Amino acid sequence: MSSCFVPNGASLEDCHSNLFCLADLTGIKWKRFVWQGPSSAPILFPVTEEDPILCSFSRCLNSDVLSVWRRHQTPGRRELWLFWWGDDPNFAELIHHDLIDSYVRA
Repeated sequence: MSSCFVPNGASLEDCHSNLFCLADLTGIKWKRFVWQGPSSAPILFPVTEEDPILCSFSRCLNSDVLSVWRRHQTPGRRELWLFWWGDDPNFAELIHHDLIDSYVRA
C-alpha cells in the first residue's frame, strides 16, 4: 500500500489541476475579478451569453488561461479568479468590461 492511499482511490498526484505539480508555488500569481450583479431586487442573472463572469471564464478557457469562477457569500456577487506564472499577461481581451479588478498578488 502506498503512502498516498485514499479510500476512494483518488490521489492528487493524478489530478491535472494539481498546482503543486504544475509550478513552483512561490511563482504563482493571480487576479480576482468581481461582478457585483444587479442592484435591483429581485436578483436577475443575465442569460449565459450576456453573463460577464461566464463569458470571461469561457474566453479564458479558450485561451488556455487557468481560471475558476465562484459565487460569493453576498447574494448576486460572483468572482472570476485567473492564475498564471511569470510575466503579467494582458487580460484586456478576455475580461468583460463589467468586471472589477479586485485583487492582484505579485
